Amino acid sequence: MSEIISLEMVLKELHNISGFRISVHDIHHKEIASYPKELTRFCGMMQQDTSIYRSCVKNDSAAFDKVKKDEQPYIYRCQFGLYEAVAPLYYSGILSGYLMMGQALDTSIHTKEEVYRLSRQYVSNPVVLKEAIESIPAATKDKISSCINIMGICAEYITLSNRFKASTKNLAQDVKTYIQENYEKKITLEILCKQFYCSKATLTHSFKKTYGETISHFMTLTRLEKAEKLLSVSDMKIGEIATRCGFADQNYFCKVFIKVFGITPNAYRKKNREL
Repeated sequence: MSEIISLEMVLKELHNISGFRISVHDIHHKEIASYPKELTRFCGMMQQDTSIYRSCVKNDSAAFDKVKKDEQPYIYRCQFGLYEAVAPLYYSGILSGYLMMGQALDTSIHTKEEVYRLSRQYVSNPVVLKEAIESIPAATKDKISSCINIMGICAEYITLSNRFKASTKNLAQDVKTYIQENYEKKITLEILCKQFYCSKATLTHSFKKTYGETISHFMTLTRLEKAEKLLSVSDMKIGEIATRCGFADQNYFCKVFIKVFGITPNAYRKKNREL
């Protein structure tokens, strides 16, 4: 296949084949991509209870740790009997995250009854609960096993094609370099998370810890530095400079410029040229 398949496409196609939710997590277990975006109706309902949410996080973390230790896919069942599976993702031989498939039921005759029994105490309306259970993706145990095998193959593809880059100790430096080289483009935390395959928490914490400032502040100063040079050496219009340096519009650019330099861009240009 000549076309390189994106990570997002892998998640979508794997979901289309299995019917199950597929997600990617970083090395700190934070979810950073998924298809579909939402949890199943049942899981979303259950996790409104804080104790259940903590239990789900604990169970998933235990699965991630086992995969990290064994270096192979692992299948398990949550406290309500739903099947989930995790496979490791590597980048240049380094564990960089996890591929997860889950929130599925087998088609055994008493499975849904068991789920209802285990979850009934957490939901006041039994009709709503039964509807949520009915909406959980279900498959035979053989199909679930096959889907998990396919997930393992997809994890190997992601690893071999380096589709998923590790969030390493150089994350903050890589983000800084990316901003310096792409300051004229639209850059948001969501875009950076997608670019470096990490969660917002990991991204912002790493950058602040390394450089002592927020990503937003560094990005603004970088763009102002570029604008300052253009004001000094070019006859470009203020609006053009604003666009060239990645600011959304001229008014916002002027507002930020005045806040940092204490004068308008035009006044700065005039003063600099007089000097």
